[in-house]
Amino acid sequence: MGNTLQSLILAERPTLIFGVSEFILASLSLTPTPTFVPLVLLLTILRVHGMRISCRSTRVLELMCSWVAVTAGASLAHYSSAAGALSSSTQSFAAIAVMSAITYVLAIVPFYVDIRLHRKLPTVWAQVTFLPVIWATTWALVSHLSPVGRLLNWSPVSSSHPFGWLLPYTGPMGIDWAVGACAALSSEVATAWLMSTDNDEQPDHLSTSSGEARSNRRSRSLLALGTLLVTLTLPSLHVSLPARTDTVFDTSPLGVACALPLVYKNQQPTLADFITETKKLTSQAKVILWPESAVEFSSQGEREAAFEELRKDIQKSVIGVAFEEFVPQDPSNPRSRMRRNGLALVHEGQKKGEEVVQYYKRNLVPFTESFSAIPSTEPPAIYNFELGPPKWVTKPEWSSTPNHTRPVTITSSICLDFAFSSAFSSLESRPALILAPARTWDSTVSLAMWEQAKTRANEIGSMVLWCDGGATGVSGVGGGGISEITQHGSGSWTRTIGLQFPFDQRRTVYAVIGDFGVLVLLVAIMGGSSVVWHLPALSGSLSGSRSVLQAVPFLRRLLPGRRRDQESLIDVAVPGERQSLLH
Repeated sequence: MGNTLQSLILAERPTLIFGVSEFILASLSLTPTPTFVPLVLLLTILRVHGMRISCRSTRVLELMCSWVAVTAGASLAHYSSAAGALSSSTQSFAAIAVMSAITYVLAIVPFYVDIRLHRKLPTVWAQVTFLPVIWATTWALVSHLSPVGRLLNWSPVSSSHPFGWLLPYTGPMGIDWAVGACAALSSEVATAWLMSTDNDEQPDHLSTSSGEARSNRRSRSLLALGTLLVTLTLPSLHVSLPARTDTVFDTSPLGVACALPLVYKNQQPTLADFITETKKLTSQAKVILWPESAVEFSSQGEREAAFEELRKDIQKSVIGVAFEEFVPQDPSNPRSRMRRNGLALVHEGQKKGEEVVQYYKRNLVPFTESFSAIPSTEPPAIYNFELGPPKWVTKPEWSSTPNHTRPVTITSSICLDFAFSSAFSSLESRPALILAPARTWDSTVSLAMWEQAKTRANEIGSMVLWCDGGATGVSGVGGGGISEITQHGSGSWTRTIGLQFPFDQRRTVYAVIGDFGVLVLLVAIMGGSSVVWHLPALSGSLSGSRSVLQAVPFLRRLLPGRRRDQESLIDVAVPGERQSLLH
């Protein structure tokens, strides 16, 4: 039975089986919010497929079939999110198909490099961990060069795997390494099964000493990698709870809100709608955010007049006004104007013209915004908001400073900017809260950007207030032990969160070392083969468990002393077909 299935996969219908498997797994895993397990399975299939065809004369044709299958699956997974991106659904689907095809080519590069070079590495441990390092490095480079950042990356969202706690230390590269490591380990097990037979028993005296030693090293490397991955999942068993909001001794309760006025279908809320909605929220929230492009200004004077009207009766709250304004593209031609998206912080203590325009959008949505808007080059800054005491706390209990306030550091970014892991790399300290206005056209896109915003907040140890003004957008607070969605669609909402007090403004490890520092760490792990060879009592544990593992036929290949001849199950003599899938 086992041999029949193996022969079917490797010899009788390999192209069909691999193609169908890759299409199904791509449609399940390469969604706008990729999930961990289907993604690992897809990478496992791709690696096994790549090892099989690497020395075959038909490798170009089979690679093209794989390209078509994965591109079709990824395009199908993104269909609903792409349908409303451009003026027609056909153009949108064509654009996502092209981007999916390009992304597949980028994803294949680590497998090609791994298959071609890993055997040249000096140790088995380095060979096994080579793919995870190349995989993480590739997507780090892609995310810095891609116009959509990490949106199309083959990287899982933080809520689908147990490695999310790594983000403040390794950023997204650590997650990508874990994905690559799981795929490398599972593909080794898969190839061991594919190359095994029901009659693979061979007397121990037939195995050579060199073959036994190599098999022993390989077994220890795989066991060490599996042990490391399991160990890295253990911190996720600890439940991270949000900070309490019923005490002021070690936390600062802060009311936050997202202003989303209810409007009729096919209508947009006006400036008056947002001002009215904001004044309703000031009694419950000290930080209120408007969604991306909430209002439009044709000149700086119009903007200042609007802010002056907003400052009336907003109590002690700070309002994050996300606006769209027109600026001259060419100073010599006032009629050549382009749009830009910005965010200003407004509070009652300001005078006309003193509002803080804290941020302008730096990354524009391809096609939709890239031709009609101009990007900014200025990085986000930090604004210190003085938070007064809640009504149920006396001023001396709240703070001993002369004005009896506590500082809350606030920064901001806008929508697509959160798809880039370098969004806050310029900050010299950790912000307590990130304001994140957005406007998406589909709920799947909103979910994808919501996951990106939470990831960026966790990377720098902060919290994010996500406010999506799209008709089907999601909004909420992420980070600090909070991850659930607060609102779907329009309708204002408030929530009280707890901020650490005194707030630790030291940056996280990842914020300090960045992607390059993480790469150095991953390369060091790949070179740490001495740890594998000196694991205490490893040989004894392997010997003691030999009888148990031998009960599972395909695991016999992972045990030392069971080196059988490496003939493949393919019957047709094509050059390269009899090369083992194992190394």
